[in-house]
Amino acid sequence: MIEYLDYSIAIEDFNKRRTYDGSQFQAQYTANNYEIIGDSILIFRGGMKLSPEEMVDLKDIQRESHLSDILISSDDSLHLIIEEFDIQPPNLEIQYYRLRILIQIIIENLRNKGIIIKRKGTDIYVNSSKLNVAIASVGKSSSKIHFGVNIGNTGFPSHVDAVGLLKLGFNENELKDWIVAVAKKYITEIQMVKEDISKTRSI
Repeated sequence: MIEYLDYSIAIEDFNKRRTYDGSQFQAQYTANNYEIIGDSILIFRGGMKLSPEEMVDLKDIQRESHLSDILISSDDSLHLIIEEFDIQPPNLEIQYYRLRILIQIIIENLRNKGIIIKRKGTDIYVNSSKLNVAIASVGKSSSKIHFGVNIGNTGFPSHVDAVGLLKLGFNENELKDWIVAVAKKYITEIQMVKEDISKTRSI
């Protein structure tokens, strides 16, 4: 585990992969499973497998549930699960703004690597191929973000055109450092917003 500013970053062993099935998106998951209290980011590697019952994006459920029993899947992905308690009561609008901050950090990083991408909402595309999934939600006491980015190029639903980081030129040995750097940059940006608030005179 890494302590960075006001957050705890829990990093699972990438050799022990596990599937993101929606259970990791439950409130206080890191408290219950990693004994981490407070704002946290959980990083792990593994596939994805979500049925409509396990999803929280109503638009995707309504639009795609007739296409497959499994709407989100991959064989190999990187996952960031962010949980934050600093906004009370939790505010879903603010959490979606924060998700877009995270997305923009990743976009800037990928473009610095020479990868040509485009954004549609919280989705990142290379040509017509989708690179990620992303969602935000809130509970009674915390706000959450899940960002999953494909590593490999297999295991996607038949109706989804997707791509992974390895096909874009990433190496296996840089994946962990890359995603940890993304997490730290996100935390830094949130901290800078708080500092801006504290230094600004009201009108």
